[in-house]
Amino acid sequence: MSTSPDSEDAQQPLEELTQWLDRYRQLRVGYDTWAHRSFADLVTAHGLFFDPAPWLKRGPQRPGQCFAAASHWSDEKGWAYVEGFAVAPSAVPFAVFEHAWCLTDEGDVADPALPDGVVTGYFGIPLNSDFRREQQRLRAAKAVFTSDPSNPLAGLNEQILRQGLPRHALARDAGARSREGRRGNEGSARP
Repeated sequence: MSTSPDSEDAQQPLEELTQWLDRYRQLRVGYDTWAHRSFADLVTAHGLFFDPAPWLKRGPQRPGQCFAAASHWSDEKGWAYVEGFAVAPSAVPFAVFEHAWCLTDEGDVADPALPDGVVTGYFGIPLNSDFRREQQRLRAAKAVFTSDPSNPLAGLNEQILRQGLPRHALARDAGARSREGRRGNEGSARP
């Protein structure tokens, strides 16, 4: 059964993400002079909210390998790579976690890592492929902004947190299918 974005059930993932991001933004890793003091602050400032969509069955999903899997499908299909947060109520005690997925050419979520029905909402930054590849190469990691199990030494992308996200980093038109174009802003984690 599908629900409209205004229904209470459809609003719950957005509210969970908002509450969690409000708390996570308080965990600061940088200095007051940085453009963004945390990954959550970066995503809040530039992210968009997306509803889940069924996996397109174009290949096996790879739980635990979201950054590599999303990068693969971005390269394979030309989809936008998105890095941010997902909410999965069954993933207790951390129902909101750092995650990567793709947006199809139609703007639908394509999550090559998690099975359908696990995630109830996504909030992240759709990235330009050239920017993504450049940052992955510089960091020697598949994650662009956050920590990556493939290279734990890479840590957070402090350069982007310090300097801010360049305009050319964002994927064009990727937000067209986000829920009502909801975006975070500097002053609040309200997507």
